[in-house]
Amino acid sequence: MGIVIDLPSLLRAMSSRVAIDIGSSTGKIYHGRLGGELDVTEAYRFETSPTEVDGRLIWDVEYLTAEIVAGLESVIEEAGSVSSIAIDTTAGDFGLLEDGELQSDPYCYLDQSLYSKEDELLERVPRREIFRRTGHHGVPNSYYYQFHEDPESFERADELVMLPQLLSWKLGAEPVGETSFGVTLRAMDIRTGEWATDLLSELDLPTDVLPELADAGTQIGSVDPSLSESFSGETDIYLAPSHDTSAAMAAIPFEPGSPGFLCTGSWFIPGLELAEPVIDDAAFDVPSSNELSVGGRIRYIRNMPGFSLLEHCRDTWCQTGGRYGYDELIAGARDAEPFRSIVDPLDGLFFEAQAEGGVVEAIETYCADTDQPVPETEGEITRCLLESLAIRTALVLERLMAAAETYTDRLHLVGGGVENELFCQLVASATGLEVKAGPTEATAIGNLLSQCNASGEIESYEEGREIVDENVDFDYYEPRNTSEWDDALERTVAEIA
Repeated sequence: MGIVIDLPSLLRAMSSRVAIDIGSSTGKIYHGRLGGELDVTEAYRFETSPTEVDGRLIWDVEYLTAEIVAGLESVIEEAGSVSSIAIDTTAGDFGLLEDGELQSDPYCYLDQSLYSKEDELLERVPRREIFRRTGHHGVPNSYYYQFHEDPESFERADELVMLPQLLSWKLGAEPVGETSFGVTLRAMDIRTGEWATDLLSELDLPTDVLPELADAGTQIGSVDPSLSESFSGETDIYLAPSHDTSAAMAAIPFEPGSPGFLCTGSWFIPGLELAEPVIDDAAFDVPSSNELSVGGRIRYIRNMPGFSLLEHCRDTWCQTGGRYGYDELIAGARDAEPFRSIVDPLDGLFFEAQAEGGVVEAIETYCADTDQPVPETEGEITRCLLESLAIRTALVLERLMAAAETYTDRLHLVGGGVENELFCQLVASATGLEVKAGPTEATAIGNLLSQCNASGEIESYEEGREIVDENVDFDYYEPRNTSEWDDALERTVAEIA
C-alpha cells in the first residue's frame, strides 16, 4: 500500500528515487517521486536475518547485494527509471576492505561474542569517561572485540567500511563513511562529529583504517551498470542519514515545544531532539545516549526492547499451536484486565530471553518473583507487554526530560506502532501526553526526503518535515484514566527501584 504525500509546491515530474532499508530481519525497498505529489510505495521485501557460520552471526553481503539488485530491477520494471538511491541499516556493524576486496562478511550486532570483552575495555577507560567523550552510554564493544581478537586483519586492511556504505560500495559507490552511522560505532566525539582518536588510542584501537566521514546528502557514486541489464549507469548513490533511526527523524514534523518522539519497531527509541548533546553526570545516570538526528541536531535517547518481545512470544505460540495472529492478539489484549501484571522490559531477564529464547517464560518468572498474577492467555500476555512497554517509555522519557531540562507537550510516534491503536492509546495515557502517530514508514520517507534535499528539490530538512506535516493523515490520542495510570507508574517504580 502506498503513502501519498501531496506536494502542490513542487510541479516538476521526475524519475523515481529509491530508499533501501536493511533491518535485522527484513529488508524493504521503496520508490518515491516528486511532482504534483510524492508517492512512496513499497516495491520489494526480503529476509535479512543474519546467517550463522561456525557459531557466529554474520551479514551475508553477497546475498544482501543480490537482493538489493533484484529489488532495483523490480522498481525499474514497475516505475521506470531511477534517478538516485540511498541505503540505511541497523546500527554498529562494519567490514574491512583489503586491496579492493572485502576480507570477510561482517559480524552482526546480534552476535553476543562482540560484547565479551567489555570488562577488559572498561578497565582501560571507565564508562563515564567514554560517555563524556562520545556522548554515548554504550561502549565500542564490536570494534574493540574484533581488533583485539584478530589484530592482523586490521593490519592488512586498507579501510573500515560501515554496513550501509559497504552495501553502497558493492553497488558502485566510493567507500566513504557517514556521520550518523559513525556515531553508532561509539567511537566518535559527539561534540565535533570527528573520530575520538585520543579515546581510541587509549583503548589500543587503530585509527588509520577509519573512513573519511561525510554528511548525509553527499553523492558517493553511481550504480554500476554491469550489475544488471536494467541499470543505465545514470543512477546516483547518495549517503542517506544511514542509521535507520536517523533517517526516520527526517520524517518527524517537530513543532516548537514538542521535541519528544518514540520510534517503534523491534527496538523502541524514546527521546528528545535537541540542539546540543547532553553529557553531564545527570545524563550519564539516566543512562542516556546522544546520537545524530538530521540538520545537525541531536537525538537524546535511551534504547529499550520493543515489539521484538511480542514477536518472540508469537514465535512460541506458533510452535505450540496457540493463537498468534496479530489482530487476534490485539483483540485479546483489549479484553484482558488492565494493569493486572506489569514487567520491566529493561530487566536483564528479558535481554537474556531474547538472546536465548523464552520470553513467555521470562514474563512468567518476572511476575512470580514480583508477586503479581502470572498472565496465562495470549491476550493477557499481549496486554502485559503493551502496558509494560508504554509504562517503561513513560519512565524513560521522564528521566530524559529531567536530565535535559527540556519538556515536551506532545509525543511524536512513528514506525510500526502507529498501526496499533491500542498501543498508541496506552502510550498517551502512560506518558500523560498527546500522541501524534505517523508516519508508519518514517525511515523510508526520511531516506527519500534526504535524497530530495541533497539534489536541491527541497531546500532543507525543515521543508521536508513541513511536507510530511501538511500531507500525512496523522492519528491523535489523548491521555485517559490518568489516576489509574499514575497508580500503575508508582507501582512499577517501586518494583524496579
